[in-house]
Amino acid sequence: MRVERIQQLQQLLRGREATTVAALAQELSVSVRTIRRDLAALRDMGVAVHADPGPGGGVRIERSASGASVSFNGDEVVALWLSAHLSRVASNVPWSAAARSALDKLFGSLSRERARELRAVCRRVIVGGAATDRVRATAGQAPPELLAYFELAFRKRVALSFGYRDRHGAETWRRVEPHGLLVEPPVWYVLARDIDKGEPRSFRMDRIERPRLVESHSFVADDRVVRALTEHVAPRS
Repeated sequence: MRVERIQQLQQLLRGREATTVAALAQELSVSVRTIRRDLAALRDMGVAVHADPGPGGGVRIERSASGASVSFNGDEVVALWLSAHLSRVASNVPWSAAARSALDKLFGSLSRERARELRAVCRRVIVGGAATDRVRATAGQAPPELLAYFELAFRKRVALSFGYRDRHGAETWRRVEPHGLLVEPPVWYVLARDIDKGEPRSFRMDRIERPRLVESHSFVADDRVVRALTEHVAPRS
């Protein structure tokens, strides 16, 4: 069991920028003292484990040039990340823990710079709890073309335009910068900056009509838009 735990510890470290001994102990359900012994064992095996003190520091591992190479594009990585987190929303789903472990291995196979870049993208996708009964009772289907247009706009960082019907039935035409996504199954929301109003706004997917790309308007991803629109949400880790 110790051999398996040490292997799991190595995978956890490879999949993260840095973490703490306490966090590792909690995740592996062992004591801090056991984690320290396992870290020492990894060092004895020739694994470059570093411990950086102070704020922003933590335990980390140097990625080996001989490590596994996995070829995934950005959309595929975000899709796997979202799937793993959605599996945790539905409690007691088989293999949900394995999904998180696989995700750690995936990030561990990437270069540190690429992993950091993709984690930044994933931070813009927020998975909350299930939608309320009221929302589920009124939820409809998103336009089929919206999925493709949103993915393109999110990845290429260009604007979307669409017709929007609010909860009172009023219809307007919107031009937005899609900075993030909020998922509260079975509903999801575009987290955006309204170009004309200059303010953060969220748009429920089933109230959007006739979406189009506005490739002439590009933007820089802004986490502040996502945070402003999800302050009430308790994200699933």
